[in-house]
Amino acid sequence: MGRELGVGFTPLKEIPREVNPYASNGVHIFYKPEFINNGGSGKGRAVSFMLYYYMREGILNNIEIITTAGFGNFIRTLTDLLPLVNPNITPKAHMGKILLEENLDLLTYLRDKGALIEACDDGYCPTGDMYRGKAISNAFIEDQMDLTTLMLDQHGVFKPLDGLLNAAGYYYSLVPEILYQTNGMKNLYYVNGQGTRGSLVGTAAGLKKAIRGAKIVGLRQLEGGHIFGLRSKEQLGNSKSLGEAEELCDIVYEISDEEAYSTMINLWKAGVPATPSGGSYVAGALRLASSLKGEKINIVTMIFDSIEFYKSILSLWMPRILGSKLDLETFNILKTRVLRERTSHIQRLREGKNTLYNSIS
Repeated sequence: MGRELGVGFTPLKEIPREVNPYASNGVHIFYKPEFINNGGSGKGRAVSFMLYYYMREGILNNIEIITTAGFGNFIRTLTDLLPLVNPNITPKAHMGKILLEENLDLLTYLRDKGALIEACDDGYCPTGDMYRGKAISNAFIEDQMDLTTLMLDQHGVFKPLDGLLNAAGYYYSLVPEILYQTNGMKNLYYVNGQGTRGSLVGTAAGLKKAIRGAKIVGLRQLEGGHIFGLRSKEQLGNSKSLGEAEELCDIVYEISDEEAYSTMINLWKAGVPATPSGGSYVAGALRLASSLKGEKINIVTMIFDSIEFYKSILSLWMPRILGSKLDLETFNILKTRVLRERTSHIQRLREGKNTLYNSIS
């Protein structure tokens, strides 16, 4: 299904040496450019797996609306992929009012694509806090659910099955790619943020099962941070899925806004179109590299999502975090590159010309 939807089979690229000074000492950092997936992020793996499961079970036959809650990547991906699966179903998003106010570009895009938007008085993400998230999920089920509406609970707060499907999307999609692309690499570390924890749990479980000695590094943001896609310890709460995620982690780092945004800018200078979450992933990898610079190791991470809907957010937060304005010229150059690379990736995948697809399918 990934081939038809234009999801998955992304290349593995090495972080440029001007960003990773430890490469000369044998510490190499690689990333998967997940922003070239249809839908613009790694969420395409989870969304496509969820849609495939519910379609196979026949549940989509009578559904008119599919809804979810989150920062934006999930609903954006759902909005892009759903018409390819069932054009008669309308996507609906529950999103924090602050995020909608700060990201009018995304809001306009979703509405133009036919998505319904409901704002929540809950900061950036109505399920950012697990306790608050559970209350919102329960209220949603009680007040809005009917037999024609399907809620995709990517956090697994109200529907644990959806949390498993979220993780399975990475276990069965991302893990085989990484295993193939790192075949023969020794001393492998994998770095992933703690957001909904689907990508962390699914990928970490798969890599630890397949590679003896593989190490997992989980990332949280500091309290009050603005690294969209990561959660702080307080936001994560004491959920069962958090415990499962942290049991898989050998190391957990907390990443500051300054660290994430500074790394993002350094990646831009090297031509890598990172977002704040992408900056945080690479920042975590660099922190690990610094601590292990006397060893020969290989680190794999992701640039999880696309910069194209970050203009207003970065214009607001870069001056506050870094004391500098957004470089619009560089931003637009990278945005254009992302759109071009995504178009090419989707086309080659659908035509069966993707090298990785042909190698492991």
